[in-house]
Amino acid sequence: MSYWHLHSMNNVFAVKKLIVILFSFILSACGGSGSSPTLPTPTPTPTPTGCSVAVTTGPFALAWPAQSWEFRSPASQGMCPDGISDAMTYAFTSGNDTGAVLVIRNGYIVAEEYSSDRMWSSLVTSWSVAKSFTSALIGRAIDDGYIQNLEQSVSDFIPSWQDSQKADITLDHLMTISTALELIDGGVLYNTEDQLQISIDRALIGTPGEKLYNYSNADVMLAGEVIKVATGVKASTYLDNVLNTDLQASTFEWWTDSKDHDLTYCCLDGIPRDFARFGLLYSREGQWDGSTIVSKEWVDTSTAPALSNTYGYYWWPAGDGFTALGLHDQIVAVFPADDLIVLRFGRYTRLGDGSTVRTGNNSHSTVEPENFDTGTFLNLIYTAFED
Repeated sequence: MSYWHLHSMNNVFAVKKLIVILFSFILSACGGSGSSPTLPTPTPTPTPTGCSVAVTTGPFALAWPAQSWEFRSPASQGMCPDGISDAMTYAFTSGNDTGAVLVIRNGYIVAEEYSSDRMWSSLVTSWSVAKSFTSALIGRAIDDGYIQNLEQSVSDFIPSWQDSQKADITLDHLMTISTALELIDGGVLYNTEDQLQISIDRALIGTPGEKLYNYSNADVMLAGEVIKVATGVKASTYLDNVLNTDLQASTFEWWTDSKDHDLTYCCLDGIPRDFARFGLLYSREGQWDGSTIVSKEWVDTSTAPALSNTYGYYWWPAGDGFTALGLHDQIVAVFPADDLIVLRFGRYTRLGDGSTVRTGNNSHSTVEPENFDTGTFLNLIYTAFED
């Protein structure tokens, strides 16, 4: 299968919230507790629309998943299950090849469903959802002092660009897909032996800062090299060191090319529940159970374009939230105002010898859904908040 991705998704979808659930955002000051301090038990009241069950109106205690997630009913977390049920039916309609759907509210799994041949421990693949992880690692490297700021020249990390016009390319250009470097077809990049070198060697076809196209896998491949040179470790190792340990996400595997370069524009495998941890981290402004994993400043900076309906810093717009999107409708959608994370992944097969090295027959297999629209799906989820 050859890898490709849409190059223009500026108006992918706009999610219109039907109601905003107001609640107190409470972070636990104690590490390792697994949940925030207990609040008084709310009194369930029926929703005005006549939901099939009584729905709790809050206030809500916010949980932090420990090694295992806790489960709650949608109604106990202020959501009518009827809309969620409709979203599940839509996602798992024959021909959509959905493998997993999760809905996280207030730090609890309130809905989780898998195809008949998958389970919670089955691997999914990110495709371009991984770009948002790369964005988080760039932010953390700035937080840690490995990178000065977004105005730093990328040539500080790619020496062959020094004393050339490419030295004018800044990290901000890289993160906003405005390097003005030649665009490489996604399939060509995915099937190249040394994906880093082909990304570095691209010709400059405009002025850095010009947005000549909307999407570039090769630009994000370069972001992985920035992380490696800045921190001294590969992006996959940095992910393990600064994200996975605190989040207790233990299943991520990042694919490499045959030269051992992490494919930071795609290809992060893991279980859906671990992807949900990443979404929860961003829903809570980079905090995790009393610790700062990514600064609020970076979360705000990197999601600001998406919240203004523009792609940038490797996040897509999603109405009042933002989302990580991948080929064939891999979704990690984050709505911080409601502490809501919605995930959808296709049925994934790892082809070849089982390794995560992109060479020979080793590749990814997912299928384009026949009757699935991201906006429709997320709007169905949001009917659970409808007055």
